Amino acid sequence: MKSEIGASIAKSRANLGLTQDQFGRKYSVSGPAIFKFEKGYVRPSLELWLAMARDMSLSEQTSVLMWVRGKLPKKFQDFISLEPKTARESAAGYGKSQAEQRALKSDPAAARKAVLADRSAPRGLKELLKDADLWALYQPTGHEIHTLRTVFGSLGDGTKSAYREALRLVREFGSN
Repeated sequence: MKSEIGASIAKSRANLGLTQDQFGRKYSVSGPAIFKFEKGYVRPSLELWLAMARDMSLSEQTSVLMWVRGKLPKKFQDFISLEPKTARESAAGYGKSQAEQRALKSDPAAARKAVLADRSAPRGLKELLKDADLWALYQPTGHEIHTLRTVFGSLGDGTKSAYREALRLVREFGSN
């Protein structure tokens, strides 16, 4: 009955070199409760799990997703991915190898073409890149296009003007 949360707790406790009782005292729970969490017999409350996960340097989003996923029947647990959406999109890299991804970041025309051909690319970004006047005016770099796709694309389709504003932000805060 091993659980993902239980395995994380056991690993954290072992890394700290603490007994279950000592680890439990950190969170005002008993050693036997830690044993039950580690074995997956019971799950900690969300509040307790978030405190433990924070000490494990897990993001709050990942922690909540782990907790929710642990509540689901096994056959549905794979429906929840713990990987942030931006990381999945970045890793997808428009279906390109790492060398091809680097080339896209350095070649704005190729990055533009790749995004326009990508059916999963945000609608607003595609509209921005299709607009010849805006393309000529802003002349985004391949890296800026990649940043717009991976960072702002995870927020949804957006509008052409929202992506234009996002490009301004990328430039202003020096993500280049």
